[in-house]
Amino acid sequence: MLRQVTGLELQDYINERLARPMGWGAWGYCLHRGDFTMPHANGAGSIAVHATDALRFGYCLLHQGEWAGKQLVPADYVALCNKPSPYNPHCPFSLQFENNSDGHVAGAPRDSFYKSGAGGFGIFIVPSLDMVIYKLGGNNGQYESALTGLPQPFHYDGARDNWKPIPRTPFNEGSVGGDDGLRRVLEMVSAAVRD
Repeated sequence: MLRQVTGLELQDYINERLARPMGWGAWGYCLHRGDFTMPHANGAGSIAVHATDALRFGYCLLHQGEWAGKQLVPADYVALCNKPSPYNPHCPFSLQFENNSDGHVAGAPRDSFYKSGAGGFGIFIVPSLDMVIYKLGGNNGQYESALTGLPQPFHYDGARDNWKPIPRTPFNEGSVGGDDGLRRVLEMVSAAVRD
């Protein structure tokens, strides 16, 4: 749909409207699969972006879509991200963001909204606390040059090769994994900032 409306590929649109104005570093989509390169980014995931640039985007949303005096994301769009959708008021999800307008994340402010991603990634915007959180996730090879076409900025030393998430039990409620883990990160960081 984006290609039809704007005449641009998703990556070109994001680059023109967000990445360049915000000064992102090298970024891209994981479009390469061995000898095959997908013709279009599907927008469902596989974006390879530096954590600092994801935080820049969150900061832009925190400030009603404005960055360095320019309106990059429509303010009326951002205003609806932390409100229930009028088309499904029984689900805390609106415009691709889960929101806490109903208070289902008990330890987080009701104006919080956030987006989860593959592998446990998450970006959180909490206007009442003037806060953006970016939670890293994924697997070790997820953003290799072979997938993204981007240069590798560092060499992985193998230190996390045997890491496994801790299964949640009543005895380790502080562990984080999956969407419950994302909500728990939001609760813990919100509590820490308030204290």
